[in-house]
Amino acid sequence: MDVLSGRVDGAVVISNDSDLGLPLRTVGEHVPLGVVNPSTGYLASALQGHPDEGVGRHWWRQLTKDDYTVHQLPDPAGGVTRPVGW
Repeated sequence: MDVLSGRVDGAVVISNDSDLGLPLRTVGEHVPLGVVNPSTGYLASALQGHPDEGVGRHWWRQLTKDDYTVHQLPDPAGGVTRPVGW
């Protein structure tokens, strides 16, 4: 709704859910869109596209194990310690 009402200049979605194919294509017709795949597999085909479709400037990225591990909070964080094995 924010995209359709002009309240945002772009959007980033973190998902690999193919059910979002139609909504994301619609968003991409109005604002630049970034899609981040948080899984280790291929990006769902319904979420794939071309950077110049719609309004253009779209992009895709797949997160890696390093993306997760280098962005962990320190242990402890705010007095809370990481469980053993994490």
